Amino acid sequence: MQQQNIPWEAISAKLKNDADQEQRKQIHNWLDSSPENSLILSEIVNTWSLTKNKTEFYQPDMTINWQKLMKLINYQPKQKAIQNIYFRWAAAAAILAIVFLAGIGLGDGFTTTQTAISYTKIIAPEGNKTQIILPDSTYVWLNSGSELQYPSDYSAENREVQMKGECFFDVVKDPEHPFVVSGSKFKVKVYGTRFNINEHNLKNTADVTLVSGKVEVLSLQDKLISELIPGQQLVFSDGKYHLQKAENLEALTAWLNNMLIFDNQPFEEVIYYLENWYGVKIQLDKSLYYRHNYTFKVKTESLREVMELISYITPIQYQIEGEQVTIKYKKR
Repeated sequence: MQQQNIPWEAISAKLKNDADQEQRKQIHNWLDSSPENSLILSEIVNTWSLTKNKTEFYQPDMTINWQKLMKLINYQPKQKAIQNIYFRWAAAAAILAIVFLAGIGLGDGFTTTQTAISYTKIIAPEGNKTQIILPDSTYVWLNSGSELQYPSDYSAENREVQMKGECFFDVVKDPEHPFVVSGSKFKVKVYGTRFNINEHNLKNTADVTLVSGKVEVLSLQDKLISELIPGQQLVFSDGKYHLQKAENLEALTAWLNNMLIFDNQPFEEVIYYLENWYGVKIQLDKSLYYRHNYTFKVKTESLREVMELISYITPIQYQIEGEQVTIKYKKR
């Protein structure tokens, strides 16, 4: 096991979303070369997820740093036990990841915890989005307040995760090893594709929208519900599943590009998204429910600017006090 075999430059580019095709291939080849490499990459990704500084990627003296690291973790080349291999590499990967990948964070911040049963949980804070890269190079974007959980033995051969909230997946293709994501209403099974899952707490619904590729939607008991093709959406509502065409695919995935797009949506639904977007709690006058629909985009506008925009076309008055917002009907 040589530290020179770890494709640090390619991994760093991948974490920064700058990896070219050759670098992606280099990572895949490295993962295929040894089952231990999936564990190493998992530790690198976990450590990177914990890093919040904004320093630039740099390349220190590899020989000197490697000698120091081996001394720190009491490296013993003749020891063969797989358990010792894992923990030795976990320690090395954790320290090296801090040295090489410090500050390659995404969004304004996130938290990650590891439970007693060896599951890693990524949480996107309210008002922020987070992007992570799983050990098999699958990309996952988490919208505000969403969670993703995966086991410590996640690898190219074992690709199962759990989620809450809204997540977009760009899954690495592998016909022999399906990727399975479990939500609160259904499971989605894929072999390589791009799709969005949204669990809508306001309406107690959930939906999966396919952008490219093909997916199978299963019940939580692993019973096939439906297969989706690009542009289709499966919605769970009132205890039933309904397959339909995605009305506005751009609007559904706009949050990936730091935008909110409302397309003739009711006020109470707009409020739900604004709460997640800005990390606030909004109290809406019930007299405004089901009376107004809105079509507009939010890019870099502040919450106050959005409230002003709404007040131009709707008789409302609002008050913003920290994270608490009150909207009332205004008589003209």
